[in-house]
Amino acid sequence: AAPRPAAAPAPAPAYAPQPAAAPAPAGERTLAVVGNLTQVGGFMGMKQKTFSLIITDRRLVFAELTKEKITAMVNEARDAAKAEGKGFFGQWGAQIGTSFNYHQVYWQMAPEAALAETPGNFAIERTAFKGAKFKVGATYDDGRNEPDELVIKHDGGKLTFRVNGSLGGLKDTFRQAGLA
Repeated sequence: AAPRPAAAPAPAPAYAPQPAAAPAPAGERTLAVVGNLTQVGGFMGMKQKTFSLIITDRRLVFAELTKEKITAMVNEARDAAKAEGKGFFGQWGAQIGTSFNYHQVYWQMAPEAALAETPGNFAIERTAFKGAKFKVGATYDDGRNEPDELVIKHDGGKLTFRVNGSLGGLKDTFRQAGLA
C-alpha cells in the first residue's frame, strides 16, 4: 500500500502566527505573541494601558504600547507608504494597519529587548505563573457591555486585562504555549 500522506498541521490561532523568531540570549524562545490586551485601573477605570503579551519558554513578558510608540509606528508606516509612492489613502491605510498589527514586531525582537523597551514593561517567570482564567463578557438589553477578560494569576497576585479580540483564540494560544 502507498504511504499515507502526513496530516496537514492545524492552522495557528489568530493570536499566534509563528514567523521565524529571532534567537534570544540563553536560548529563550518566543512561543506566542498576543496584542490588544488592555489593563484598566484608576478612578472609574479612567487609566488604561494596552499591552502585548510575549509568551516565551521561560516567562510572560508584558510590553506596554505607549503614546510615543504609537506615534512613532504610525509615522514610520506613513513614511514607508509615501516612499513607495502611495497617495493619501494608501498612507492612511498603512497607518491604520499599524494600529492592529503593532504586536507582530515582537516576533523579531529578543524577549530581553522587549522587556527593556519602555519603563512600563514587566515580566512574570513561568515558575511564578499559577494559571489563567478566560471570562466571557456580556451585552445587556440596556446597552451595558462587559468585555471578555483574561485574568492571570501569579505568585505576586493577579492581573486582569480586557481582551480586544478572540477569547477562544487566546485560550488556544495559552494551551499551545503550555499554559492552560
